[in-house]
Amino acid sequence: MARTRSFTTANAVRAARDQFWEHGYEATSLADLERVTGLNRSSIYQAFGSKHQLFSLAVESYLAEVAAPRLAALEAPGAGIAQVVEYLESLAAVMADAPGSLAGRGCLVVNTITERAGHDPEAHAVGVAYRDRLLRAFAGALPPETAAHRAELLTGAVIAVLVTARLAPAAAATLARAAAMEARSWR
Repeated sequence: MARTRSFTTANAVRAARDQFWEHGYEATSLADLERVTGLNRSSIYQAFGSKHQLFSLAVESYLAEVAAPRLAALEAPGAGIAQVVEYLESLAAVMADAPGSLAGRGCLVVNTITERAGHDPEAHAVGVAYRDRLLRAFAGALPPETAAHRAELLTGAVIAVLVTARLAPAAAATLARAAAMEARSWR
């Protein structure tokens, strides 16, 4: 008789996601994944195929559960400068108010870009798609006559905020607030 799974795939993926988010792909060992998921190595391979496939699911989970909700108001029909400012201010608040290690995680997708995009085509594609999503969200919320260059500016600023968060969350918050102040002046 087959043994029933005593874990949920979603919970294991979330646990792995948090491990990868905090420590990166390369620094996360199978022993780390066993510890955080509560699964043994054999169960990880049976359920997910490989560390890389589990990582891919973790990134998908991040995009769906962390990134998408943060971008929802910015991507909504009728979004404007107010939603751009709100997004940037909320990003600053997360960097300023999150507990130490949480703020210092930055963004799993941006971390993946810096760690893996140069040698992992899947990571490169995810990074390009995420950057394009940010760019479209900002462009859709800005006046058409200035949308293209301002969306590029804001996308670059957000990526800089998320990279800076790994080094100094307070500096990342300051940068996000500066971008919000700039966007506010575009009204």
